[in-house]
Amino acid sequence: MKIKVIMGSGKEYMTERYGSIDEFLSSASGNSRRINYTFLDEAETIFINGDNISSLEIIKE
Repeated sequence: MKIKVIMGSGKEYMTERYGSIDEFLSSASGNSRRINYTFLDEAETIFINGDNISSLEIIKE
């Protein structure tokens, strides 16, 4: 599944790492005791703070 992640700063990312939106959301949602980083690629080189996500788009091909 291709997901477009739009951050609060306006920066946009694409990920195909997650099989469903629920899988992405469970990875990106954290708790109040720590910064919640989630990786967007398989090589784990692109990571974001899930608390700063503004919106998501599911890209259908």
